[in-house]
Amino acid sequence: MNRKIEIEKIELFENQEDNVQTIKLPPLTKEQEEIINPSVPPTSGIRMLIFEKKDDTFFMPATYQYMFFRVFKALSIIMKEEIDKKNPNLLLVSDDRPSSSHLLEFCAKIFTNDGYNLFFQEVYNEKSKIEAKNDSYYSRMSSPYGSASVALFDNIDISIIITASHNPLTWDGVKFYIKRPMPISGVIMKNISTKAIELEKINISNTIDPKKIDVDKKNNEYTRNLIEKIFDISVLKSKKIILWPYLGSAPELQDLFDRLGAEIILIEEDMYPPNPTINLDEQKIRALLIENNAEIAVLLDSDRDRVVFVIKKKDSNEIKILSPNEIYTAMHNILVKEYKAQLINVRTIPSDPRNDGEALMNFVTGVGYKHLGLILYSALSMNIDPSKFKSGIIYYLEEGKYRKLTSEKKIRKIFLDQCKENEDYIMALWEESGGHTFNILNKNNGNISSSLPMIADKYIAPAICIICGLIAAGHDLFSAIDRSITGTRTAIKAHDDKKLKIVKYFADKKGKEISIDGYKYIIDTFDTVAGKKSVIHLESDHSELFVRPSGTSPNVRIYIFGPEKTAKDELKKVKERIQNLF
Repeated sequence: MNRKIEIEKIELFENQEDNVQTIKLPPLTKEQEEIINPSVPPTSGIRMLIFEKKDDTFFMPATYQYMFFRVFKALSIIMKEEIDKKNPNLLLVSDDRPSSSHLLEFCAKIFTNDGYNLFFQEVYNEKSKIEAKNDSYYSRMSSPYGSASVALFDNIDISIIITASHNPLTWDGVKFYIKRPMPISGVIMKNISTKAIELEKINISNTIDPKKIDVDKKNNEYTRNLIEKIFDISVLKSKKIILWPYLGSAPELQDLFDRLGAEIILIEEDMYPPNPTINLDEQKIRALLIENNAEIAVLLDSDRDRVVFVIKKKDSNEIKILSPNEIYTAMHNILVKEYKAQLINVRTIPSDPRNDGEALMNFVTGVGYKHLGLILYSALSMNIDPSKFKSGIIYYLEEGKYRKLTSEKKIRKIFLDQCKENEDYIMALWEESGGHTFNILNKNNGNISSSLPMIADKYIAPAICIICGLIAAGHDLFSAIDRSITGTRTAIKAHDDKKLKIVKYFADKKGKEISIDGYKYIIDTFDTVAGKKSVIHLESDHSELFVRPSGTSPNVRIYIFGPEKTAKDELKKVKERIQNLF
C-alpha cells in the first residue's frame, strides 16, 4: 500500500528560556474532553484518532495532534508526582505506525523539557538500521517488551509506548507504566485525564539527547530463562516457522527465534487493519506454508501483543487456524496433561473455559491486565493502589460457581492454602483477544515468591515459543480442547452512553430469567470490588454469554461458550434482541 502522509504544521512560540518553545493549546470541545476522559475506562492506556484518511492520503490535523500533546504533558506531570523523583528515567518507544516518529518527537521534547532522562531502544536489526538512518526519533519496540522494561531494568522508572495496538492506522495511542509492568488504572488514570483537559500551554525542548540501550536483548534473555523452566525448547532447532508481523518486522522475535535455533521465514508485508484475529488470508498463508515446507505460521498485530497460529498438517495441505482463545487453552491442557505442570489459571471473563478443569486454581477477572495483574501482585503481597484494586473485577471459580473476591488478603489466602512448600507453579495470565503472560511462582516459608522478575502485562513471546515447541514435538493442539463446545463473539456499535444503557438494562434485571427466541437465561453481573456492575452474564443449562462494553472501541462485545450446534444461532439472536432494545 502506497501511503501519502500529510502533517499539519504546529505553531510554536518562542520562550524566554534558552532552547525552549511553547505550544499554545486551543480549547477543547465537549466531545474532545469525553475522548480524553471516557465514561467507559480503556483496558490500557489511551487511544485516539490521529489521521483523517482519504483514498491513499493520511492527513494529520493539528487538532488531533494537540489532543496527544495534552496527554503527553499530563503524563509527564502525574508520573513525576508518582515517582517523586526530580529526574526520572524514561524509556520511550513506539510501534511502526506512520504517525509514530512525529508523535514520539513531541513526546520526547515534552519529557526532556520536564527534566526526564530519556532512553531509546538501540537499533540492531539491519532493516531497522536502514529505516533509522533518516529518522532521528526512531525508537521501535513491541509493547510487551516496552512494558516489561520497568521490571527488567533497575534504572528504568517509567516506560511509554506510542501504539494503538490492533486498531486501524488512522488511530494511535499511548500505553504507560510506572515501576511495574501493569496498566495504569484507578485514581492515577483519572488524574492524567483531568490534567490533560486543564492544560492551556506546553513547553517543549528544541533538542533531545536520548541514551540508546538494548532493551530487546534483555527481554529475550529473560524470555529464554522463563521458557526453560516450563518446557524443553530445544525441539525448535532447525524448525521452519513463518513469522508474519502485520506491521513492521518484529526484530525482537526474529532475534529470539534465532537464539532458539529456529529457521524464521519472515513475511514483510503490512496488513490493514494490522489485526490477524479479524484480517486473515487463508489461501495466501496455506500457499506460504506449502511453498516453504513449513508447518507453523505465527501472525501478529502491530504492537505484537496478540497472535494467531496457522498450522499445516504434515501429510496434507490442510490447515487449521487457531484463535488465541483456542491456542492458549490447548497449550495449557497439554502442559498439564503431558508435562505435569501445576497451572494457576488466571483468565478474563470472556476467555475460553475449556482449561478450567485441568488447572489447580481458576481466577476470572475483568477484561485487561489492569484486572489480571491484581491477582499476581496480591499473591506476592505487593502494595496495590487502593483505587486500582477497587476498580478491579476479581472472581474465583470454585465448583462451577463464581465467588467475588474483595480483598488482597482473600486472594493471597487462596494461594497459601492451595500451594505446597518448595514447589513451582506456572501462573498464566491471559485473555481471549490474544494477551498471554507466564510467571513462575514458588511457595517458600509460607510466602509466595519468584526467582524471576514478575510481569503483569501482556507478554506473549514465551507462549509463542512454547506453542511452536509443542507443535514441533508432535502435539495436536486442535484436538487438545473439547470440540463439542465452541466459543465465539460478535459486537454492536455503541457510543459510551449507549454502552452504559445496555449494561444498566440487564443489571436492573439481575437474578431474573429472560427468554430470547426460545433460549432461556438467568441474568447475572460481574461487578468491580467497589460494587459497580460492569459485565453482564447470561447463563442457561448449556451456554454462557457475556456482554461487556469495549474500552478500546465504540462497541459492546457479546461472547458465547456453548454447544457447537447452537452457539452461533444463540449469539445471533441475543445480538438481535439487544439491537432491537436500543
